[in-house]
Amino acid sequence: MGMLRDLRALRKQTEEINRNFDPAARMREGMATMARMQSTLAEQTELLDLERIGVPAVGTIVELTDTGSRINFAPVVRLGLLVEVADRPPYPVTRNVVLPVNASAQAGVGQRVAVLVDPEVPDRVLVRWGR
Repeated sequence: MGMLRDLRALRKQTEEINRNFDPAARMREGMATMARMQSTLAEQTELLDLERIGVPAVGTIVELTDTGSRINFAPVVRLGLLVEVADRPPYPVTRNVVLPVNASAQAGVGQRVAVLVDPEVPDRVLVRWGR
């Protein structure tokens, strides 16, 4: 009798899942997540141009929040920086960035990190983890 009871319970669970599961909603959520990740990757690729034209500066981490997303198992974090560039007062910048695993010790509120700043658009900042 125990096996039949287990089968009935399993059937009830299956019916409950079928009632509440919305494959279209799950697909929309997945597509939205993929779009956000593609946007983050495109932004990171665009920022690599700063390796060539960027002005060296220092950023102090004032905010660090995990977005819950991952790119190649590396977390994407929302990073708030107070950027200090020569001949200019410090100014805030907030970006979503990929946090490499080897840089996690350097990433903490109050830590200072090397950055490159676009000389034309000061809000475009590339964090140079480990430098």
